Amino acid sequence: MVLRSFHSFVPVMLLLALLMASTGCTPQLALPNMKSAAPATTLRVWLWPGSGLETSIKAYVLSHHNIDVEVTIAQFDDMVPSLKTSFATRSDAPDIVLLDVSQLNQLKRFPMYFYNMYDFGDERIHYLEWKWRQAESKDGTFLYGMPADIGPVALAYRHDLFQAAGLPYERSEVSSAFGSWDDIEKAGLLLKEKTGVFLFDNLLNVYSTYMNQFEDSPFSAQVSGHIAMNTRMKEAWDRAVRFHKLGLNAGLPSQTPVWAEGAISGQFAAVLAPSWVHGAMKKNAPATSGKWDLARAPGQSSNWQGSFLSVPKSSRYPKEAYELALWLTAPQQQLSNFMANGNFPSTPETYASASFLDVRDPFFHNAPVGQLYSYSALRYKAEYEEMDFSRIDRIVRDGLRRVEGEGMDPVRAWTSVLQQIHEQAKGE
Repeated sequence: MVLRSFHSFVPVMLLLALLMASTGCTPQLALPNMKSAAPATTLRVWLWPGSGLETSIKAYVLSHHNIDVEVTIAQFDDMVPSLKTSFATRSDAPDIVLLDVSQLNQLKRFPMYFYNMYDFGDERIHYLEWKWRQAESKDGTFLYGMPADIGPVALAYRHDLFQAAGLPYERSEVSSAFGSWDDIEKAGLLLKEKTGVFLFDNLLNVYSTYMNQFEDSPFSAQVSGHIAMNTRMKEAWDRAVRFHKLGLNAGLPSQTPVWAEGAISGQFAAVLAPSWVHGAMKKNAPATSGKWDLARAPGQSSNWQGSFLSVPKSSRYPKEAYELALWLTAPQQQLSNFMANGNFPSTPETYASASFLDVRDPFFHNAPVGQLYSYSALRYKAEYEEMDFSRIDRIVRDGLRRVEGEGMDPVRAWTSVLQQIHEQAKGE
């Protein structure tokens, strides 16, 4: 899908001048003070579905009459391959591209294809330090993109089902009662015993939340030609599999028709959810509005990825592209996008604004979503990561799907995961 925003116009008097020219008159003599309007600069922007940036882009176009923006919506998995193709063919390349952390890490091997944002300015003071570091080169001299949002995780839970099981159900009580993974496990067992309801919707959300709560890299460095698995990845795998063995997961893939049906019928009572998942929950299970609430997620603060706006070297208008990227990621625009779409700001100064603190979400029992997620965002820490581990992560997640969806023995599945990673490393 391609969205174009055209606001350029030809003044009426200019049309008259052109008409006179067509009939033999000289425009300069007829209208000596009339000048042609300068053509607008058209920026090509690549986004994926659900970014929520289209509304902000329209606002920018309306306030910058020398700029037009052509927005192309690409599927998430197609973004990097399409970008590499545009680099190779030097055709149809965007002026700005939206990339998440894993995609950015895949492309950090090609700094020659990106503008260094430091050539235009240094705005790090406005952003979370760990988020800014994610966009830098290892030596800190090259900035690949402007931080657009982050994905701090909270526990979305059905307060009615928690109450029916005799569990704490007020959000402050839930946050303090289930602060660890062991605590939430015990709650899940009681929930299953009292109501027959599963605790979580699926294993992948447990794995992702556990995996992304550590301060250091989930993967160890390259050793002897292959990437050895870090023990903490195995911890995340074991935690997810433990919930599976205890029968605490419903086995319903996120944002699918069976997930929506399970949410509406109350098959599961909790979802480990970054703020951007809210839109999907509302879209897929609107009938459950008001039955959900939000509390702090168990364990350490966790963050699911987040995105950046980068300017490829093929951009025809790099200065104008940077100015748009900077504007879209500025605190005020990030606040607007959060309030409209749930994309959580990467700008901590936003967290202190009255409008941010006052945000209440009726779908989640009027929970103060800004306050809850900023608690996690301000406490999250991440080690700098430059290597691309997206393929390894995909292998692990596929292994969990086989365990949950096909009933594969977890030990056999883990052995298969390690073998696939080893084979992949040999082929690199």
